[in-house]
Amino acid sequence: MTTFLNIITVVLLFSLTLVAIRLFRGPTLADRAVAGDQISIHVIALIGVYTIMTEQPMLLDLLVVTAVVGFATITVIGVFIERSARGKARRRSEAGEQLR
Repeated sequence: MTTFLNIITVVLLFSLTLVAIRLFRGPTLADRAVAGDQISIHVIALIGVYTIMTEQPMLLDLLVVTAVVGFATITVIGVFIERSARGKARRRSEAGEQLR
């Protein structure tokens, strides 16, 4: 079981590295938001694996808190992206009306 958990940890860390690269190099804000959400999911998975390895059920509280914070963060970022897109569309329509 320990070998399996170690393999899972290595795979998660490798995947986390790739997602971190996407976070820094993402061409759009939406790509960065998705990468941030994936990072929170990876952290939750790593906490879960560590909880199983150490057999400390107290860490499940940390897992739940991390999940709630990750959800709240991605929700706020989504609202920000949506408002930003609405503002750009409004400015474009106003600019189009001025040209007429």
